[in-house]
Amino acid sequence: MDNLESLTNMFAEFLTIYKFVNKKTIADMLANELNKTQLFEIYQLTDGNNSTRDIAAKLTQKCAHGTIANIWKRWALKGIVVPSETKGRFKAAFNLEEYGITEVKEGE
Repeated sequence: MDNLESLTNMFAEFLTIYKFVNKKTIADMLANELNKTQLFEIYQLTDGNNSTRDIAAKLTQKCAHGTIANIWKRWALKGIVVPSETKGRFKAAFNLEEYGITEVKEGE
């Protein structure tokens, strides 16, 4: 096993432990941030491949692509999205189902 592979394995193990230890904190933060159906949809479509325009076109409620770009910036500062390989795009950092978030209960 070379050093890069060893570091990659170590990082993956660390990430698994981190997610386990902080599961409730992460779930609460995601639930608080994704408290509207539109935000929930945007997060689900933030896969690193979709552009802001792609996402705006797929939403059930209209939203300007510039608004999505601003949401991505806010989420990046909170650590719930990470830059994708495509410049200017982001990818959701967490799988919502892994944290028990399968729908939004607006107004709670």
